[in-house]
Amino acid sequence: MENGYDASLSYEAYEQKGYLNEDFHFFHIKTEESFDIPFHYHDFHKLILILDGTVKYNIEGLEYDLMPFDFVLVNRFMIHKPEIEAQPKGRGYDRIILYLSDDFLSKYGLLDSFDKAKELKSYVVRFPANISAEIFNMFETVEADEKKQDKEYAGRLTTRLDLMKALIAFNKACIMEDFGFKPEARYNRKIIEIIEYIGNNLNKDLSIDLLADKFYMSKYHMMRTFKNETGYSIHQYISEKRILLARSYIMGGMPATNACIECGFRDYSSFSRAFKNQLGIMPSEVKI
Repeated sequence: MENGYDASLSYEAYEQKGYLNEDFHFFHIKTEESFDIPFHYHDFHKLILILDGTVKYNIEGLEYDLMPFDFVLVNRFMIHKPEIEAQPKGRGYDRIILYLSDDFLSKYGLLDSFDKAKELKSYVVRFPANISAEIFNMFETVEADEKKQDKEYAGRLTTRLDLMKALIAFNKACIMEDFGFKPEARYNRKIIEIIEYIGNNLNKDLSIDLLADKFYMSKYHMMRTFKNETGYSIHQYISEKRILLARSYIMGGMPATNACIECGFRDYSSFSRAFKNQLGIMPSEVKI
């Protein structure tokens, strides 16, 4: 599908969506007021270029203080939250945001930057000034395309091609510039270890007692700290990660009953109920 664009919508209207019905969505927003967005995740990848403002970003327990011309990569299904403070008078939190479908990036081989971020567990890229400026200029071209795409010959196709050129340049820079993935993040080491363990063992027993014993923590302290660091209870986090994994399996052709077992659910009724509560559809209604 082609991209969509509506400059009249607020940032909150976009941020709260958990789905994307097109290959990509580009928008450029500047705000001066502070506002709170809860922890959440998306069914698509998100790339943000910070242009100005005071903002922090929390991604799966890692908190970053962002600077102008930082690129933030938020992989699909990763729990994240921006923290936007009130901005100095005359300035604002200025950013370019790209929503990118996994199918679109996979089709054209443009997932390298997101794959590398996940591999390195580092989700903010800080390039040398000349590289950042080059990619920013390409994003500006896409923005100009967006504003006139319905008025010019092959305008939508031009937007798509220019966006792909920008993504190619960004991916090349991520592959070649290893040092770009090194901005420091604040984190609680124990919580990061628990998150990693959960992600690698979704098909196994992940009871609170087991996790507390494995990581040598009081279970009440562990639950409280996990909630403070991620915005999710441990039980909610595990359940949502299991459901998302199960949906991926089902979309890949695995029977729902098998996906239930592979993702650590003890019985199909609790699995289907959790699936419906989280995604709004039954496992049998997932489109393959």
